[in-house]
Amino acid sequence: MTEIRARLAAPTDPRGRLVSIFVGAVLLPSLALSLVLFYLIPAHAEATTVALTKRAEKVLAYVEEELEEVVRARALEAARAVPTDLLLEGRPEAIHEALRERGFESGRFESLHLVVSSPLGGGAMASTSSDDFAGLREALGRFPEGDDLDSVEMPIGAGSSGELRFRFECSWVHGELLKQYFENEFANPDQSIVVRVTEGAQVVYENRPTPDDRFEVTRLLTTPSFRGLKVHLRYRERSIADDVRRWKLGTTALIGFIDLMLGAGLYLVYANVRREMHLSRLKSDFVANVSHELKTPLALIRLYSETLEMGRVASPERAHEYYRVISKESQRLTQLINNILDFSRIEAGRKEYSFQPTSVARVVEDVIEAYRFQIEQQGFVLETAIAGDLPDVDADQEALSQAVINLVNNAIKYSRDQKWVRVEVRREGGAVHVAVSDRGIGIARDQQKRIFEKFYRAEDSLVHETKGSGLGLSLVRHIMEAHGGEVRVESASGRGSTFTLVLPAPVAGKP
Repeated sequence: MTEIRARLAAPTDPRGRLVSIFVGAVLLPSLALSLVLFYLIPAHAEATTVALTKRAEKVLAYVEEELEEVVRARALEAARAVPTDLLLEGRPEAIHEALRERGFESGRFESLHLVVSSPLGGGAMASTSSDDFAGLREALGRFPEGDDLDSVEMPIGAGSSGELRFRFECSWVHGELLKQYFENEFANPDQSIVVRVTEGAQVVYENRPTPDDRFEVTRLLTTPSFRGLKVHLRYRERSIADDVRRWKLGTTALIGFIDLMLGAGLYLVYANVRREMHLSRLKSDFVANVSHELKTPLALIRLYSETLEMGRVASPERAHEYYRVISKESQRLTQLINNILDFSRIEAGRKEYSFQPTSVARVVEDVIEAYRFQIEQQGFVLETAIAGDLPDVDADQEALSQAVINLVNNAIKYSRDQKWVRVEVRREGGAVHVAVSDRGIGIARDQQKRIFEKFYRAEDSLVHETKGSGLGLSLVRHIMEAHGGEVRVESASGRGSTFTLVLPAPVAGKP
């Protein structure tokens, strides 16, 4: 991890610059903006609450204005049905009787009378004598004035007007007027607003039931006909506080989600860069290892071939030994080049296999015979156990041989003191198993899944003492997957390894 961080921080590394640009140009400004937004959200929520509350208060003010207009219109409508002299006289019994005769329900008004604006003016009131006016003033003195009555200007003919003063009965206001207004005239098309009118603790009117008694805004009505009444308002689905809280949660969740996505993007960029750097390092190691693998046998072949060519061999036995070395190193070169070529074909998607009925026992025996001398020359004890009742399998003989050769080579390369190799071929259920065992350095359990990755070599000092390309096991896995089988490993550090090729065998009686 220290090495990766150092590479990411290196100014000459383009991948490190990419991560730096992403962090500096995208992530950090986004996080800073998120912090600012998190700071501004409470302030905006408070401002939104105030704005929604003011809007609700405006609705209630509009309701009160409309109610005032409604009662004035109803009072003028009733007053026009009553003779002017009765209105001027102001006797409740006579006015109620006149209203009943003209179809108005009784008990609507507590008070209804007309006060002339100028008794000395012209028009209909010009013929009134001073004695009559004195009597009229005495009659009007019986009616309460001031804030106890509503009033509206009422024309009474010939350009004259009077002030109609009135107050509706509470029972009629509560039972009829409020219901008619909120059901027919109040602008609430989607029924999103819930209105409740109360007098003290008693509910006078409610346009729809509410899930709770939490109302956002309350307004005390001051119009005399509605004095003592309070109008309460809330939104049907949720309160202003709930609405603002939902907005805060939604906005916070959205910002958090964006930050999470940015963090995930940074992680993906970092992981991708780390993977690419790891592959780059593995490829560099691969080039170095392959160069060494090629250089060593080529140097030996050149040395011994030049010695033979110049006739500097002391005896025929020594010449024969040189020929064996040249042959062995040639096989080593051939195997390495085959691995590289096959890997190249696999990476390019051009690797093809020729499947035909193949005797696994014969393939394994040919490999052992070809490598027996090399194995024994290096001091290894070679054991073989090949069952005699093995069925033929559909396989590419050359590819299968290459897989077995890679496993045998690994067993030889990674063995130290205990030089022992066992090759076993057996049948288990519906498959043929080829197992290659050794008593070498082994593989740690946490690295056993990764050893089949291309270029990967176990993080072990003993492994790195032995040069290799890191392609052998990757090719073995690809070959086995192409054959519909698998490769298994059983190993422990310092206790050797057993690699098993599992090849599916045809079931008897089936093609």
